[in-house]
Amino acid sequence: MAHKLLDHVRTITLHRDTALLDRSVIASLLELLHLDDVKLVEIYRLDGELYFTTTAWSEEREVFGQDQLPPDAEALPLAAYAGAREAVESNEIVSVDEAGQYRHWIPVHSEDGPIACFELRHQSGLTSHQLDLAAGIIGLYRNYRALLEDSQQDTLTGLSNRKTFDHSLAHFLSSASEKQQASPERRHGDMHDHWLAVIDIDHFKRVNDRFGHLYGDEVLILVANRMRGCFRQDDKLFRFGGEEFVVLLRHVDATGARSTLDRFRTAIAGEEFPQVGQVTVSIGFARAEAGASPAAVLGNADEALYFAKGNGRNQVCQYEALVAAGNLERKTLHTEAEFF
Repeated sequence: MAHKLLDHVRTITLHRDTALLDRSVIASLLELLHLDDVKLVEIYRLDGELYFTTTAWSEEREVFGQDQLPPDAEALPLAAYAGAREAVESNEIVSVDEAGQYRHWIPVHSEDGPIACFELRHQSGLTSHQLDLAAGIIGLYRNYRALLEDSQQDTLTGLSNRKTFDHSLAHFLSSASEKQQASPERRHGDMHDHWLAVIDIDHFKRVNDRFGHLYGDEVLILVANRMRGCFRQDDKLFRFGGEEFVVLLRHVDATGARSTLDRFRTAIAGEEFPQVGQVTVSIGFARAEAGASPAAVLGNADEALYFAKGNGRNQVCQYEALVAAGNLERKTLHTEAEFF
């Protein structure tokens, strides 16, 4: 048992991606504790209320991740998830016998409050020794996840950083390609399109020059906070560098992507930034096609952003629409030096 446990610890701590870490810890809990099923939910706070969304789970001993959720999956109030809510509120393990199957909820807290909760299902219920083992593994998960997040987050805004973006986009395009080649009878039906959007704060250099870098940093932080409120929980948000941000929009058609991005653009334009006043953003987005190279997808979104900034700013432009209208030709991406 000790050797098997150490093997699982090694496997869990091999991962450098939080999505893989989530699935790995579920696989370890399944095997070590002979569980029927495991579910991991992410917990976050919005407007003072706690919400949860599923990030990984098992079915018939097969483990699934967030990218395999149905397109219409939504975050729900934690109040609607009784066992998890009680565990999170008490920061204690909660166990319930439901018609012959036991459920155990084990919360995960950080210094800032609850961040996740595991639901373990077992036919006869786990012993106190088994629950201690589960809590130990989940404690290892909590600590290692914190280390990963520290290395993957932009220190100023708290969004994922450029290094994480490079890996996430490559992994996403690769997994999307595998799904496309698989049987058309998918677990959750056909998937909608995915999009990559590049967001650039207009005239940001003027903000730094006129008000100083302290106020410039505050603009970046407020833009990042507004991104968290405008985009969905399963959309991926990154600070790309300087005044640029990137969003990976999942499971949405072109109309929905444009509407979401324009809603964010409008929200920023309507925000009153301390001392600075009004700030606007320009956005270019492009389809993230299965099998495409990360450089090509990012290059297409860059082209659309370059067009937006060169034709008035404070607008959203789609690469494919610009090409269809004859405003852009399919060509190589612009470098950062070409932005203005």
